Amino acid sequence: NRQQRNSWVMIEEDLHTKATQSVVEGSEAQLSCNVKATESPSIKWLLPDGTKLKAPFKTEDSRFSVLSSGQLIIRSITYADSGVYHCVAQVRGDIDSVSHRVLVQPPVIQPADSEVIKVQKNVGESTLLPCSAVAVPDAYLSWILPNSRVLSHLSNSSNGYVLDNGSLLIPASHVSDSGYYRCVAINQQGSDQFAIRVTVNRMVSDRTSKGMKVKKRPGSRTSLGTKVLVIDDDEGSGARETD
Repeated sequence: NRQQRNSWVMIEEDLHTKATQSVVEGSEAQLSCNVKATESPSIKWLLPDGTKLKAPFKTEDSRFSVLSSGQLIIRSITYADSGVYHCVAQVRGDIDSVSHRVLVQPPVIQPADSEVIKVQKNVGESTLLPCSAVAVPDAYLSWILPNSRVLSHLSNSSNGYVLDNGSLLIPASHVSDSGYYRCVAINQQGSDQFAIRVTVNRMVSDRTSKGMKVKKRPGSRTSLGTKVLVIDDDEGSGARETD
């Protein structure tokens, strides 16, 4: 009928919509589903394990909740929550959907010494940690700080900024900034990451006053950074290549 033909539903995506994101275990993840429709839509989330949640909804333990706006909130997230989440909105015969890929990361890492790029800085100096990704479709870059906070170009703070090219800038280093920094690149097809160990020294010495020092292991990358290549072909299979 005419009313059904004139009914429509659309899920809006903008620059602030995270189609992929890295989340630290134990923290909270928020997945948006901004629905526009001619009338009140039916909104459902399909979880990686096949569970369906219809908005509004909240589990007994409040770990999963879907707001009437369509937003999915996952509290105290675990590794088992990693995967692809689908939001499906429907009005009569019209349907739209959007997918979010979530990668849950450990709050603390202790990689082998030979696998880590090492950087030394002095208190007060700026620290620039480069990270780049080449991926199809485009990869979402984020940095996990030593305090387990996740930074991206959508969630910067006064203590650190993720630049448009993926580099992490710490304007003024403190001793408390010492630790492992992880750059994570993720898209709908795969992910890659690498770690940098930053040591911030209290006193200036001849050894470190010349700026950033990078200790390389044999066969390591020739520069700070990571490249990720994830190809999505017609069959849906992916080829992943890193250096």
